[in-house]
Amino acid sequence: MTYVKQIIGIFLLVIVICGGPLMLTTVKEEVVFAPEEVVTRAIYLVQQIAGGSLGTYYLGDYERSIAEDIIPFAISTFELLFSSVVIAVLAGLLFGLFLQRFWIVRKFQRLLDLVSTIPDFILIFLSILAAVSFYKLTSIRIITLSPTSDAANKWFPIVLLSIGPTIFLLKVISLKYVQIGGEDYIKTALAKGMGIWHVLTHHVYKNIKPFLLADLKKTIAITVANLFVVEYLLNVVGLTRFIFSKSAEYQFNAAVMGLMGIILLSILVYLLIRAILYLFERILVYK
Repeated sequence: MTYVKQIIGIFLLVIVICGGPLMLTTVKEEVVFAPEEVVTRAIYLVQQIAGGSLGTYYLGDYERSIAEDIIPFAISTFELLFSSVVIAVLAGLLFGLFLQRFWIVRKFQRLLDLVSTIPDFILIFLSILAAVSFYKLTSIRIITLSPTSDAANKWFPIVLLSIGPTIFLLKVISLKYVQIGGEDYIKTALAKGMGIWHVLTHHVYKNIKPFLLADLKKTIAITVANLFVVEYLLNVVGLTRFIFSKSAEYQFNAAVMGLMGIILLSILVYLLIRAILYLFERILVYK
């Protein structure tokens, strides 16, 4: 029952956020606050949902059913979110924990520290410019910038989307590795002749895990924030197409369904990553 109340609360919050452009309008250079417009649209949306329909939206000049498109759009967005977060977690654990003792990994982390000073959206723009330059040199197309065409592939958006969360999670795990690596119980375990991999998996990882889980939500939040930029710029068919309408008129129903879908997918990704970490512990840590 608690989860139902939370979902209802999230839905109401999404309605308020998506209703912002409707509440504030300009009439003869004056700002008009009209919350009743949002209430009317929200009641109409709830009525449509109760009737088994999510309404329609315009994609260019064509009117389409939200219910028909939301599943394939959600699958596409889920693939990007899940893959990017998995890459971030794997890279964070691999380079921030298990390979931290190698000097080349530490050099790589210093390079990422410099890269992390650049905002994520600028890194995305620079990556797109690099892809365009690569096309000019080789005639190999890896991105599509035309607003009338879909993305050329899935791997390039996934790579772009994983940059921000990977840098964030790698810095967190590396910092905790340095702190925990200097503890007395770690030195005692090494002094007793325990192997380095045994110490990393059975001692260091167990103490890093709480910080990893605590920052996992932040990692997903960073990924979602970059998702809007990546899907829009690379023409990825995803839930953000409901939010960033290509028609002139703002589409309230589509925006609510798109944003609500992204939030629910974020929760699903979080639960799946927790499940993957649990399996990792059952197989390697607690075997």
